[in-house]
Order: sequence, then C-alpha cells, then structure tokens
Amino acid sequence: MRRVICSKQYNFVRFDAITATEITVTSRVSKQPLTTADIFVEVMAQSNPGNFDLEHEVYAGSGHIYHTDTPIYSDSHAPHSVSVSAPQPTYSNDNRGPPGYYDHAQQYSQNEYSIEKMQSSASYDPYNNNSGPPIQSQPINPSSQPASTASLKSGSQLRQPPNHDAPLLPSQTFGSGLGNRTEDFSQPGKFGVVDIDTVYRAVPSNGMFFGPYLRYGNLDLDTGTWYGSVMVVIGSKVAPYFQIHPTNDIGQIRAIEARQIYQFENFRFFRYNIALKQLPGNTGQFWTYAITHQGNTLTYKFIVAGMQETEWKFMAFSCADFSLSVKEGERAELGGIGYLWEDVITKHHQIGGLHAMLGGGDQIYADRMWMEISSLQDWLGTKGKINRKNYEWTPRLDHDINLAYFFYYTNHFDRVGIRDCLSQIPNVFQIDDHDIFDGYGSYPEYMQESQVFKNIGRVAFHFYLLFQHQTTEEFLRTSPDPFDLFTVTGNGWHFLKYMGSTCVVLGPDTRAERQKRSIIGEITHRELFHRLELLPPSVRHIVLMLAVPIVYPRLTAVENILNGVKHTKRAINGAWNVIGKATRKVASVVGAEKQVKSGFDSVKKAFGKSGVMGSLVSGFGEIDLLDDLADHWTHADHETERTFLVRNLQRIARENCVRVTFVSGDVHCCGMGRFFNPSDPDNYQLMYQVITSAISNVPPPGAVMRLLHNRDKIYLPEIGNKEEKTDTREEMIEFFERDVDGEKLDLRKLLPRRNYAIAALEPDGTMAWDLYVQKGGRYGVAEHTQKYGPLIVPPIAQPGSEPNVEGYGVPDGSGYDEQYRRQQMMMAPGGVYGPGGLAEGMNYMNLKP
Repeated sequence: MRRVICSKQYNFVRFDAITATEITVTSRVSKQPLTTADIFVEVMAQSNPGNFDLEHEVYAGSGHIYHTDTPIYSDSHAPHSVSVSAPQPTYSNDNRGPPGYYDHAQQYSQNEYSIEKMQSSASYDPYNNNSGPPIQSQPINPSSQPASTASLKSGSQLRQPPNHDAPLLPSQTFGSGLGNRTEDFSQPGKFGVVDIDTVYRAVPSNGMFFGPYLRYGNLDLDTGTWYGSVMVVIGSKVAPYFQIHPTNDIGQIRAIEARQIYQFENFRFFRYNIALKQLPGNTGQFWTYAITHQGNTLTYKFIVAGMQETEWKFMAFSCADFSLSVKEGERAELGGIGYLWEDVITKHHQIGGLHAMLGGGDQIYADRMWMEISSLQDWLGTKGKINRKNYEWTPRLDHDINLAYFFYYTNHFDRVGIRDCLSQIPNVFQIDDHDIFDGYGSYPEYMQESQVFKNIGRVAFHFYLLFQHQTTEEFLRTSPDPFDLFTVTGNGWHFLKYMGSTCVVLGPDTRAERQKRSIIGEITHRELFHRLELLPPSVRHIVLMLAVPIVYPRLTAVENILNGVKHTKRAINGAWNVIGKATRKVASVVGAEKQVKSGFDSVKKAFGKSGVMGSLVSGFGEIDLLDDLADHWTHADHETERTFLVRNLQRIARENCVRVTFVSGDVHCCGMGRFFNPSDPDNYQLMYQVITSAISNVPPPGAVMRLLHNRDKIYLPEIGNKEEKTDTREEMIEFFERDVDGEKLDLRKLLPRRNYAIAALEPDGTMAWDLYVQKGGRYGVAEHTQKYGPLIVPPIAQPGSEPNVEGYGVPDGSGYDEQYRRQQMMMAPGGVYGPGGLAEGMNYMNLKP
C-alpha cells in the first residue's frame, strides 16, 4: 500500500464511481483512470483551501482514500450484518472505533509531520513555543509592559521538555496528565509548591489531542437549523481532519474546515463550526462526526431534535472537581471524580440521547494555584493592604497563571467519564468562582482591585471563554454574535439559548460584574429582562441558570458570630487565639462541640467552599467564611437586588404567560425550593428552584444539614418595601422521603449526596425534573444512582384556556390536597414511579401520576 502526498500541483484526483469492490478514479494530470490496486486521494482544495500546509506541501483537507482490495466495512466495526454491496454506517459500542469508510482520512493524516517524531526531537516541545511569542490577552497593569513568554527563555527559567519515561515524583502524581487515563484519587496541593513547568503538563489520553469538546450554540426556529461547534487542542500545525454525517446516511458525509482560534505555546485551538438542518416533524436524528489524525480516526455520536420536537431532554450539574481540603481517602471512598459522569453517559444512552448538558459553574477548581505556584507566594507574604493592591504583575506571574489554567482545563476535561460526556452531549457552560478561584468577586476592594486579582481574573476569563465557549474575547468583540454570547456593559458574557420552541435557557455571567453589594449590574439586569420580554409566543418556559441558588436557607447566626470575630481580631495581636475561640462557637452552633475544627470546616462546606487555605483566616488574611457567605443571593448585601430580580421575573411571567424556573449548584447538596403565592400556589408567582450540586465534590456533613433545615417562614419583599409578609413566600420543599438505602429521613429538604439532574420538556411547556443521587462509592457498584422525582413544573395557562395542572399542585403548608398526596406516594422512593419502584427504568418523560 503506497502513500500519496498531495501537493498543490500534482496528484489531484476525484471519484467517478465508488463500489464495494472497485474504485474508479480519474487523474486530473493524466486524464486516465488509475489502477484499482492503488490508494487514491481527492484533494479538497477548492472547498478547503485554508488547510494547505505550505511548509510540508500537504493538504489537511485531503479526503476519500479507499483500498479496493479491502471491504468498506470490516467485521470488527459492524455489530450488525451488513451487505458489502450496500454499505450502511455502523459503529462500535463506544462510538470511538475507526470504521473502514474513514480510511480516506486516515491515509491523508499519515502524511503530516508526525507529532511523535516532533516529540522525540530535541527541538519540539508543545509547551515550549519555538516559533515566537504566543498570542496572549493583555495584562492589566499600567506600570508594566505586556508579558511575553519569550522574555522567560533565558538562564534557569528556560523550560526543558519533560522526560516522559522517568518515574513520577510524589509531587507529580496528583495532577499530572501522565496518569490521567484512569481515575486519580490523589490530592492537589498536598505537597505544597511544585515546579509547574514540569508538573503542569497534561498528555492527551487518546495520544493525539485534547478533546473533542462538543458545544451547543443555539437553535434557529425560523430555518430549523441547529448550530454548534467542536474544538480540539493539539500540539501540531495541521488541524485534524473533521467529517460529519447523519448516523444512518453515509451518503451525506461532508468535511468541515478547521478554524484556528488561539495558540498557547505550540498548542493550537482548532474549532469546527457546525450547522445542521433539523428533520421535519417530531423525530430527532443522530449525527456522527469523525476526527482523523496521524492515521487514526475517532468517531462520536450526538442527537439533534426534530424541527417540531418540543420534548427536549437535558441534564444539569455543577462542581465537577474536589476541593483542596478533600483527602485522598475520601476521594477514593466516593469513587473519584468520574463516578457520576459514567452514570450520566449511561443515562444518555438509555433514554435515547440528551440534547444538551448545562454546567452551572465550577467546571474546574483552580484554587490549587495558591498552594502550588511559587510566584504567588511572594504576594501572599506581602504585608499591608496598599502594598498588596499595588503589587506588580510580572512576566513570571503571567507565564505561570496562563500555564496553570491551560493545565487545569486540559487535565481535568480529559478525565475518565468527563471526556466522554464532553464529546457526546452538547454542552452549555456558565462560570462560577472556582473556575477562577474560591470566592472571586466577593473579597474586599483592596484585594479585588489589586493587580494580582484583576490579572488572574483576566486570564481565568480568557481560558473560560476558550475551553467552555470555544471563542476568545477578541473574536467576540470584532465579530459579535448576539445569537450566541452577548455582553451588555462590556464586562461579562451572557447567553440565551433555545431548547426547542417552548423553552429557553438564560445564563447570565454572575462573576464579571460582581461587587460587594451587587452580583449583576442594574443595566445588565434591565437588558436581560428586555430580551425575555421579546421571546416568541411559543416559549412557555424560561430556565434561569444562577450558579448560586436564589432560594436557599440562611446562616445568619453563623455570620453574626464571624462578624464579632472580625471586629475582635482587630484588637488582638495573636489572630490564632481568636481562631480557637471562634471555631468553638461555630462548632457549638452546628452541634459538634467536641469537634472544634471540623465544626468550622463543616459550616464552610455547607456553602460549597473550602477556602484558599482551609482555615478561619484565609490565605489572604481575611475571615474566609464571611466572603463565602457574601457570595450568596440570600446575603443581606444582595437583598435589594434579589427582590428586584424576582419581582421583575414575576412581571414577565404574568405578562407573557411563561413559567420561570431556577437551576443552580455551588452548595454541594441537592434539593427543590420555590417562590409561590400561598393563596394561589400555581399562579405566575410559582417559580421552582432546582439545586443540583455536586457531581464530583464532597457533600456537607450531617451537622450542617441540621443547621440548614430551619423552619423560618420567609416572604419576598416588594420593591422598595420591607414589609415582613407579602404575597410571595419562599421555602425549601420536603422532597426526600427516604435516603438512597431506603432509610427514612428526618431532614427532607436537602440531601447531602453527590448528584446531577435531568429535565424533560413536554409540548405544552410542562417540565419534569429528576434528581439522580449517588448510591454507593467506588467503582463496580451495580446501581450508581437513585432517582428522586419527578418534580412537575406546570405551565401557566394561556389567555382563554383552562390550565391543565390537575395533580401538579404543591402544598402551601396549610395541608395536602388528595391529588398531591397521591402523587407524592407514587413518586416517593419505593412508590410505583419512585426510586426502586415498579416503573424504574421506564422512560421518565411518561411518568405522570
């Protein structure tokens, strides 16, 4: 079998006919048919001219190579009986095998300059840019010049390619991509400061590139077009070859040109923009995409809903990593980071495909930088608020922080379970603090406005846009696309995406504009309201993604204690004496008097926080938990904004007959809350709060859950009015009758176990939410999760129609109606439709009482 290198002048051929036994190809040069024993190439120069590599004279867009002596479909890739003369698309069970009909792409990729050869040469290191300084976002530091990696290429700061054959040092094992093909239970930050130029180097688990990452863009209701994209990150100048086709129709296969959107060191970010026509009617369609590099093809499959299909299914999650404080034993006991992710991909296949995956924040945890990066230690050791605020942002810091975020994403997104979901379920991601670092946006002004914080935020937002939205701020500003991401004030990027014609998902950025007394700026609020007011009449449901829950119990007592500590601390020379007293008080509050330190840590875990240094006084010298409490919508500092948001959403719900539901994470436990009018529980004021957290991080201990299960009756004030009792009440719902082991629960509002949620839409706008809660630990457990639900969210009746909400009501506290009691019995664990019930395994979309 000979190789053919297609230059820009020679060997340009095309197909005249393709059969299973013979391929006839006419040469553009000789005008004669070529022999059937050869391998032939079609160079797609006209449709893909941008992929010609001038250095090696190879088209990255080369295609259609078949060997005539080999059947198009081999038995190893055909799980069903397939006639050779009438080929049908077939796949291995994991969707990652290279079917024979992608051989054409495999052959072209063998002509590339081998990445393996490049890695073995002394001159190649994808982490060491040998071709000039990388593209970088500009540092926020008026007193210094923009950093350049080139300025670090001297003396002891010159980075050497790692020896991949050398045994790992203890400090390398916890986060190194060298071992990320299996679950890693080790604890980041355990060994303190590390040599990040050696340790922060991930290696793709597929041996070729990081990714693919499949992203959902939006839906054009007028044309019936699904928009999305796929991105890969690769240490090569030539983009992998990308093809896509309907899974059941190989005849529609087509190539998509790669677009390089960024380069970090020698790694290039290639994005493939996808626009797919929906099938007419209510039936969805599976699409397969194939990525070929170095003679190897990986295939993946995802589903696109039909044009009139309104029964979309999507999952929601948050907190996809462990906090620094979680020990190795606890990580292993829970089954590691990927345990529930494997359950997600299983459910994805069982229910016929999830249309989207909503990431509610903390997709990565970057807190470890404060313990592992040496250049940050000088800032942490700097005394005085003014000195910290004006601390210079240096080229060394810029290099270290850029490398850190690149590593955090490439390493974490390549973990077991996560990489499968990212490649097969179109994702929609929102930022939260751990995507930057713990509590970002809620620290005092002298820290939040410091050069160090602002530049870390700049780099974090840059890589957030790259890895979670497959774009850069430069692209967004020079070629704005309001159909995808949009900005209002220039700070923060928001999205409004259709989940079919009856539902939209609104994802505001709650970090970029955050200040001590506001989460989202008023101008941004009003623009978001305006966009919701302009939604088409077909929209019956708005899902508002808020990273932190807007309905959640208060911890006012804990805050009062810590505020006392804050003022006492100023008058005492030894801060650690105060810490001892404070932790004893907090431990007493949570009912753990004999466990002083664990009592304090428990309160922190209730808010999904570990603290930068995991102590009362954070690594920044502040009372750490106060910043964590200030992060919440229910904090007193945000009461006015919270009221403004909810009351305006009520107005939009009333005027547009559209139901609003909040979905949030952050707090490491799951549950359901609601705003409602006690005198009319199903009217427009009914807004449910779905809390799903965490899919990977550890849950809070039982002592904290007791603290959170208060019975206070709380009412939402009117705008500009502080009346104690109004027409809108808020509460957490007693959603959990039994624990996953069947034992009756005393605390039924919040469940401290790892979890994720799945939502299903129905044609009338009704939405059903299920929570999938982890049952056991470690791998090999027969059933990974227990299902709780569904929570039925009724639509608002359209003008002139009667509401069809029988049995959907939720008690207002004054007593249960018979229909609701019957529904609860059926949906509870052990009930017909509940976890472990007779209907377990049925399509949950049909589980109506």
